[in-house]
Amino acid sequence: MELGSILAPGTMNKIGLNQWQPGVRLLVEVVQKIGDKEGIIRVKGQDIFAILETSAKSGDKFWVKVGDIKEGNLLLIREPLLLKQGDAPIAPQQLPQFAERGLPNNMDIVTLLKTFLTANTSLLGSIMGTLPGPTNEEIMLSIKKSLPKWADLSEENGSEELVECLRKIGLNYEQRIQIMLKSDSQTKEVEKNSLKETLKYTLLQALSTSEGQNFDDPEGVLAQLLQKITGQQLWFKTGAMDNAYMLLHLPLLNRETIVPVKVAIESARKGPKMDEKHCRIAIQIETQVLGDLGIDAFFNQDTLSFRVLTRDLEFFPQLLEEVMPETRARFAKLGFIIDKVEIGELDKNLEFQSFLQGSRRSGVDIQR
Repeated sequence: MELGSILAPGTMNKIGLNQWQPGVRLLVEVVQKIGDKEGIIRVKGQDIFAILETSAKSGDKFWVKVGDIKEGNLLLIREPLLLKQGDAPIAPQQLPQFAERGLPNNMDIVTLLKTFLTANTSLLGSIMGTLPGPTNEEIMLSIKKSLPKWADLSEENGSEELVECLRKIGLNYEQRIQIMLKSDSQTKEVEKNSLKETLKYTLLQALSTSEGQNFDDPEGVLAQLLQKITGQQLWFKTGAMDNAYMLLHLPLLNRETIVPVKVAIESARKGPKMDEKHCRIAIQIETQVLGDLGIDAFFNQDTLSFRVLTRDLEFFPQLLEEVMPETRARFAKLGFIIDKVEIGELDKNLEFQSFLQGSRRSGVDIQR
């Protein structure tokens, strides 16, 4: 049972918001589901109408913490499930990462989460040019269409371009199908054609047809790629804890070269969304000239401070000094003032590496 947050609107005023302050732990029971995302929950004997950002079923019971109270709305954040006898085995050090996702304890899901963290981030690069045949040419074309281009992300509409590329990969593939099934026939046809342009559809189609089963894929790289996308869908969710956390492995296309990028984001919650003004963003990118680079950035209101992590501590400070004036100007246009900039050694910053492996910081505040 996948659970995220529960928003109980309006009716909360009738039973008094003051009695449930942020951080208070409550037992919730789903009394009735109304449609896909609405229903009645029972909290301390009170039946309350709620918007369920979950796949909970009637009769489910679970513990939540009060996350936020605003304008008569109460945000309840589900606590992670504890493992029980017979559940999928997980190593103790992996339990926090798994539980914080708020996902069901299912062996397939556990495998996807673990495989995503250990999979080769340059998997797409290894596929390029290795799969001959017309079917694989179609797959390669779909891959290139779905990848964000480095030059496009440097423009003012870079964030919109990134979101569109994630759609082309198919990170919201199942959600779009669900919406499509409820649409009128004309809208349904348009959305169906749009879904066929996603990388996930292309892979599913190739692997499900007789042609797809017989083409030259000795290492099963296409199946690995599909598994990678599905694992990314699980890590793209913001989890079930007080702070939101997501992990993204984003391949960028720089001319004809695929550049692997890892991104981890932790933030306070702003209702059901992430708070971009109170967050930590960690980025690690593989470059041909400078090798692996890391950026550990902290946003606080309109102020940004960050540490650049590298293995080249001898020459990098001068390079950074040269690009900082333009960097400050670009962030100023976005409304952010760069406060503090530091340089550190990538291999010695173990906490940064752990953060990029799904280990978020505990606590509510996002601080250095």
